[in-house]
Amino acid sequence: MIEINKTYLPASKTSCHYRVLGGGAGSGKSVFVAQNIIQRAGREGRRILVVRKTARTLRHSTFQLFLDILSAMKRTHMVRVHKSEMRFDFPSGGAILHAGLDDAEKIKSIAEIDDIWVEEATEISKLDAQLLDLRLRGQGWQQITFTFNPTVLAKWIRTWLAERTDSDSPHAEDVYVQFTTAVDNPWAGDEYIKRLKTLPKDLREVYLKGKWGEALRGLVYPNYTVTDTACEPSFYGLDFGFNNATALVGIQNADTAMRLDEILYESGLTNTDLIRRMETLIKDKSVRIYCDAAEPARIEELSRAGFNAHPADKSVNDGIDTVNRYHLEITRTSQHLLNEVREYRWDENRRTGELLDKPVKNRDHAMDAMRYGIHTELAGAHHTFGLWGQ
Repeated sequence: MIEINKTYLPASKTSCHYRVLGGGAGSGKSVFVAQNIIQRAGREGRRILVVRKTARTLRHSTFQLFLDILSAMKRTHMVRVHKSEMRFDFPSGGAILHAGLDDAEKIKSIAEIDDIWVEEATEISKLDAQLLDLRLRGQGWQQITFTFNPTVLAKWIRTWLAERTDSDSPHAEDVYVQFTTAVDNPWAGDEYIKRLKTLPKDLREVYLKGKWGEALRGLVYPNYTVTDTACEPSFYGLDFGFNNATALVGIQNADTAMRLDEILYESGLTNTDLIRRMETLIKDKSVRIYCDAAEPARIEELSRAGFNAHPADKSVNDGIDTVNRYHLEITRTSQHLLNEVREYRWDENRRTGELLDKPVKNRDHAMDAMRYGIHTELAGAHHTFGLWGQ
């Protein structure tokens, strides 16, 4: 048997429908939830669904975590492990199942779920969470657990918590919330905590202290890093300009990350100029290019020149939500793209300081091109999830 972190004993006992565990890196929240789920499946015969945005990320995170814990408990021989399905069956009749939101049909086919664990809840949207909640159809009480780091990407969680825990809300008594840090984890180790202390101040607030990412407040896309890895575009996003810059961004779908490369960022280009540039910059004309739909004539010219050009879905907020489900890896040479992502912020009410649900419209050509590509290419799969059966 392995020891459970006593910090989480209240969380293990709560019967609230919503169990929200946020906090810093290394706080042990994921290990605790995995231990708790094994206990529920093994002793109580509960059927538990574990979810992340993609099934692939589950295999290398929670599925492996369950294997490690069962091995440490010396219980592996008592559990039937189906590695291909990422499923554990217990003698009690309980089960732990895994599914990514990229496989809506699999989630629809899983019946009689007692509990759901959403790991890295910042990867999903509020709508995803609401639809998952509807999958809880077991007998007796059910519970959905969210675990996450409180970055700006957790904006929907923070808003949702404020609504749910308001004293006037009928759900106020049905939400358990606990925030922890690595200091609360006796197994985190001094060296790990020292490494967290070396992070930039903005990130220390989130990953060391477990605080909401206020220092990153207002950034539309805070979840990005600079990479030296080459981008091999799966598709492109194109924002037309003339007085303003024309921006062409190459986008490689790397599962939970989107690798971005600034292909072109130049003003004063006619469509003839643009086609000439693209002829030299794009090696494979069959790769999809999602273009500013407000310029149908220019899109038609690109198509006649042999490019696989399509009008983009220009939805701003929906598009931002789609982009924010992914970590952005931006190539080091993409200077205009990097400058824009660092400055691209939500507008705010000048009187109250409250953030508004619209970004500031300024120097956003690469941001628009990126959003056109990612949202148009990937929103179809997300909308399929939104059409789940009852």
